[in-house]
Order: sequence, then C-alpha cells, then structure tokens
Amino acid sequence: MGWLVARAETSELRPLLGALGGFGVLLLATGLVGRWPVTVPAALTCLGGAYALLLLVEDSPLDTSAPVLAAALLLVAELAYLSLELRDAVRDEPGTFTRRLALLAGLALAALGVGELLVVLVDLDTGGGLALEAAGVAAAVAALALVVITSRART
Repeated sequence: MGWLVARAETSELRPLLGALGGFGVLLLATGLVGRWPVTVPAALTCLGGAYALLLLVEDSPLDTSAPVLAAALLLVAELAYLSLELRDAVRDEPGTFTRRLALLAGLALAALGVGELLVVLVDLDTGGGLALEAAGVAAAVAALALVVITSRART
C-alpha cells in the first residue's frame, strides 16, 4: 500500500489512499486473527479500491504496473485463505502444502503474464485491424481461462 501512496501525484490524495489501504490491511489482519474468511474479500475490495481511486483521480494514459498489482492481490487472497485453511484440525497428505504453493506461484505468474500481454496489446498503436482484434480476443479468452482455472483449483 505504501507503493500506491508514494505513487500518488497529488498530496491531497495520499491520506485518502493511505486510509483506504490501511483499513484494508487492518481488515485482513483482523480477519486472519479472528478466523473470519468473510473479511478477505472486503479487505481486497479496499486494497483494489485504493488503486482504482488512484487511477480515477490521476491523468495517466496507461498503467503498466497493473499486472503486478493484480498478481499481488491474487496472491494475497489465496495465501489468506490458505492460512485460514491450515488452522483446521484435518491434516493434509505430506507434500500437499508444497504442491499448493507451487500452484499459487504458477497462478500468480500466469496472471502476471496475461496482464502483461493485455498491457502490451493495449499499448500497440497499429491502427486496428483484424490481427489486433484477434489478439485481443485471444487475450480475453486467456484471462477468462485463468479465472476458470483459479475457481476450479479452489474446489
């Protein structure tokens, strides 16, 4: 969250970003300590909302750091839920934790890759055309496939 606050160009925006992001972090920490999974989406909404506010207020044509933030939020959510699941009395088979961490790392890298691909495609200035439209459709399908894979990994 400090990265967003430091990145804000206007000094009036910094306290609001800090408060929103700080509340998100506090909400996540409280939920993890209290074992309340419902706080994870609320905390991520605050964290993502701070980023959305930064994009809304600032006049930036394209934010190339968006894929990094998206992958980071994915990791925060998955690791938060993993930490809540590890508190259960039921123990997994040996090696399950390592495999799950490898899966999470792969998902984060895939989200980063798809996000970077989308940023590159958006940044292209080719004047349009069928090839660019096909690349956009392929990127959208890849993003949707990543969402489906992530949701199935949870069940």
